[in-house]
Amino acid sequence: MKFKENLIDLIITDLSMPNVNGSDFIKMIRATNQEVPIIILSAYIDNVLLQESINYSVQGYLQKPVNKEILENKIEQIKEKKRQQNLIEEYHNITNASAIISKINRNGIITYVNETYCKVSGFQKEELIGQNHSLFNFQKESPNFFTSIWNQIAYKKEIWKGLLKHKTKSGELYYLQTTIQPIVNINGKVEEFISLSIPVTDIIHHSKQLSDYLKQHKQCILFLVKIEEFTYLKHSFTKQVTKKLQQIFAKELLKYMPSKCNFDNIYILNNGEFAFIKEDHSFLNKKKTSEILRAFQQKINHEEIKIGIVDYSLSIVCSLAYGENALDNARMGLSKILASKEEFIIATNFLEEATKLSNKKLNRFIMLKEAIATFNIVSYFQPIVENKTKKIMKYESLVRLIDNNNNVISPRHFLEIAKEGKYYHEISSTVLRNSFRALFNMDIEISINLSAIDIEDHRTRDEFFLLLTKYKTEAHRIIVEFVEDEKITNEEITKHFIQEIRKWGVKLAIDDFGTGESNFARIHAYQPDYIKIDGSLIRHIEQDSFSQDIVETIVFFAKKQNIKTIAEYVENENIYNIITNLGVDYSQGYYFSKAGLLKEFIPSSL
Repeated sequence: MKFKENLIDLIITDLSMPNVNGSDFIKMIRATNQEVPIIILSAYIDNVLLQESINYSVQGYLQKPVNKEILENKIEQIKEKKRQQNLIEEYHNITNASAIISKINRNGIITYVNETYCKVSGFQKEELIGQNHSLFNFQKESPNFFTSIWNQIAYKKEIWKGLLKHKTKSGELYYLQTTIQPIVNINGKVEEFISLSIPVTDIIHHSKQLSDYLKQHKQCILFLVKIEEFTYLKHSFTKQVTKKLQQIFAKELLKYMPSKCNFDNIYILNNGEFAFIKEDHSFLNKKKTSEILRAFQQKINHEEIKIGIVDYSLSIVCSLAYGENALDNARMGLSKILASKEEFIIATNFLEEATKLSNKKLNRFIMLKEAIATFNIVSYFQPIVENKTKKIMKYESLVRLIDNNNNVISPRHFLEIAKEGKYYHEISSTVLRNSFRALFNMDIEISINLSAIDIEDHRTRDEFFLLLTKYKTEAHRIIVEFVEDEKITNEEITKHFIQEIRKWGVKLAIDDFGTGESNFARIHAYQPDYIKIDGSLIRHIEQDSFSQDIVETIVFFAKKQNIKTIAEYVENENIYNIITNLGVDYSQGYYFSKAGLLKEFIPSSL
């Protein structure tokens, strides 16, 4: 009774006692408590009683008379053993509380899991034990990955350490830093495997987590958000402060996200980007989803969000994508937003469209490469007619490509591709050589298009001056049409080039005047001989009085400066009559002639 009512740390007993023998006494103690240490003191050794007592796990046996020092040593040994047991128990409790522990047998069947495993995974023990461990691993891991682990722990009987991905009961991913120890019996055979894992999901970068989520969920809704002013924030704060700011802002975004969207997690990506993602169960129709998320964006952009002690008014731009390749689509949408200054975009199928565009560009590049190799980059010429006499006074040299099917391809289908590669200079070189050679087949002027890229390329400039030297007696019949399809990066080179070609008697025309960079400031800088009025003004001049007024203004200015004017895209007689009445000097367009090979206009050029 006293033993049951009190906390006893040690029992010292004799085998020979008045009311009960020592063996029976020990048996009664062990029926109540298996752990309390017992020391037997006895004046004699009874083998039977001794054997019985040993069977009940006594910790010591001392003969009478008892040596005090020996007894104290024995008690000290028991105390030390108890301390070790307590320490092991504490280790066990700490490990159970902080780590995931499980066991599997040689067949991969789960035989044990601790409470932490259940808490992290969301499964009950009854749902786990008896199941194959592979059911709870991340499905998209390479089969070779698990084969190599099994080879190490089962056949090499070595410890394996590494990062594993598992699925919760709800299907979410979580990450474990895992150690797997094979348990080997005295015969050297592996009986089971014990696994100890530390959850590390919080320290795995969100980009990695998002990537793994997308591998598992092909059909999803992804909402990508970017802080519009992030570049300025990054340069205004330290990296640590910027990181903290993003973490706080992410919490605010999650807090403001409408609950009906069911986005229960947010991924903090790089450069002020945040991703909301979930499986696409079509909880709302796409139009309604877009409306809700637009409203969320507007709320964020009009709210002052407290970050630390400072109220920030941060604006966000958003890209929404559905289905496969959602992240790639959303990122492309975000890039488009930042380039176009939009705020919200639905980016589904952007990747597919970009792939189609890339394939189209690739086909055009192949076509261009083959045309250059087979000398099928050719020059066409279009007449420029004096409006008063309707006589051809000039020709514009235009580049064309002849494809494998003998189709004539206009430059809008290949010139931009050429600029992206190494072939643009070769095209310019071909046009220059063809145009100068044509001088000998006519006695009127030839207009050659040169872009800012051409003029700033020393190879094209050098070749142009070599051709001027070669055809010096005819150089005065060359007109350079300055095509400003690219922004000039070196004004000095351009001005110097114009000054040098004028020394040869070459004239200058400003092309596409009235659009882009072709403005009155350019005229002042380059002092051209001709202004070519952009086709967008001429094409609609019949119905658009505003275009008529602009053309009239250009003509009035040009005449004051003694500059001749040329109207492009003169498509019919009515347009011709209008521009002639407005005082335009020359016309170019289908009303007079399409572009063609020189032999079509001058048979003697054959």
